[in-house]
Amino acid sequence: MDHKQVTRHTVNAAAAFLQPGDVIVTRHAKALTNLFFPGFWPHAALYVGTPAQRQAAGASAARKNPALREPGVSVLEAKKDGVLLRPLVETLTVDAFTILRPNLRSAAITRAIERALAHEGKQYNFDFNFFNSDRIVCTELVYRAFDGLEDLDFPLRERAGRKTLSAEDLLDFALDTGAFTPVAIFGVDGCRQAVLHGDGVRDALIASYRA
Repeated sequence: MDHKQVTRHTVNAAAAFLQPGDVIVTRHAKALTNLFFPGFWPHAALYVGTPAQRQAAGASAARKNPALREPGVSVLEAKKDGVLLRPLVETLTVDAFTILRPNLRSAAITRAIERALAHEGKQYNFDFNFFNSDRIVCTELVYRAFDGLEDLDFPLRERAGRKTLSAEDLLDFALDTGAFTPVAIFGVDGCRQAVLHGDGVRDALIASYRA
């Protein structure tokens, strides 16, 4: 796992737990990008599910995109190489992660996945401009997937003259509104050896970046 804290065993544990529509927020302990993104948690990706999970959810995009039929593809993630479908093991080649689950009806979650997949193949948004969807930054992918569904209204913050949503803004929104539930966490105090899920996740998440 490229000398990261997350191991193959940890990835397998997360894979058994993840559901389509879950948001994965991650951290590399040592990364130059940490200097440019605010907070302890700098990055987010969207779990779109395995082919079987997508079929069960009724997502139609798989019929239009051959890449979604690949069994190893389960995450849509915007990185410097663009907005691409990726295997979970690539997304979780990190040192810490937490998983947020949207508190939406299943039809809305399917719609969110379809909306996100419409941006697959776009280039990365190095300008962090949320008002131009020609290019997409990592948290913007989550924003464009869910914003407006069942009255979800993500608060954008102004940074350097631009309205943005950082990964920790997303976590704050989840914790403060209940729109998303933190359902798992790994790599911070209290869960450095195994994925923590259920009781204690919220407290561990808060302690990781709000101390």
